[in-house]
Amino acid sequence: MTSKVLLPNRIYQMDALVGLRKLESNSVDLIVTDPPYNIASKNRSTMKKGKIISTMKAWGAWDSFHSFDYDLLIMSVISECYRVLKPGGALYMFTAREQNGYFVRKAVERGFVYRNQLVMVKKNPLPSFSKSNWRSAYEACMYLTKGKPSTFNFVSQAECKNVFWYSNTRHITKHPTEKPLALIELLVAVSSNEGDLVVDPFMGSGTTAVAAQSLGRRFLGFDLEKEYIEMARERLKGVKFAERTREAA
Repeated sequence: MTSKVLLPNRIYQMDALVGLRKLESNSVDLIVTDPPYNIASKNRSTMKKGKIISTMKAWGAWDSFHSFDYDLLIMSVISECYRVLKPGGALYMFTAREQNGYFVRKAVERGFVYRNQLVMVKKNPLPSFSKSNWRSAYEACMYLTKGKPSTFNFVSQAECKNVFWYSNTRHITKHPTEKPLALIELLVAVSSNEGDLVVDPFMGSGTTAVAAQSLGRRFLGFDLEKEYIEMARERLKGVKFAERTREAA
């Protein structure tokens, strides 16, 4: 049983911790998630529609925490992820580069086994606006398991490398931190099987849900932003339409 109150193949408007705490222990096969990085700031710039703006304006307050509150949030989420995962289940969690090693250590303290570090390299990173630092061209994702992994569907030597290249201008949605669907599909395909339950406590634009549904897995997700939930639900309608089209062919 997954939960007495939550149904699979749903995205709930709910805080990540509240949602995770409603799940039964040892009930989830895989967690793939991209939590806030806590880097939104009036003094940090990004580009949107060809204009340079602050990350606070681009992303909003959902990516801005007091450092103590942020550390407590991520560590609490990691603890809940460990509890709800089945023995052998996997957690893939993206984090900001400067925080990744710290959270890996905290995850290991909470019982996880560190398996690897995945690196997502951007083919076209943002320019250095101030020209006073190196351009930021990659993001990191930690791969952890609850004991020995029960599932690792090795695809090929070429695909199962821990460095992935992608174009960060090819977004499907308007979500500012959308992850590439092809990468998330690969993580789901490798670390779960058909019918397994895949959870994303920070669902955002719904990439994890789309990947899970496309590959015949069940999914469950949480997000606080109504706009993003609607965005994700619209994407899932497209997956269902594609499935019906294939069945009719």
